[in-house]
Amino acid sequence: MAIFAETLRTISTVILIISSAIYLLHLEKAKKQQKLSTVDFIMYIIIQVAYCLCAISLLIFVFIL
Repeated sequence: MAIFAETLRTISTVILIISSAIYLLHLEKAKKQQKLSTVDFIMYIIIQVAYCLCAISLLIFVFIL
């Protein structure tokens, strides 16, 4: 049962990363065409910070643990 839960968590993480990447590409395209609204700009920053934190945590997990 633990393996099943871990598999579901991994799949959901991958789906979230892919969907946020697609949304980030959409925001970058919209940013080139016009100025982003406040909510879009906040989402743009949050997604970039989340990718950085994800990369840092992955590096910590691989090299320290």
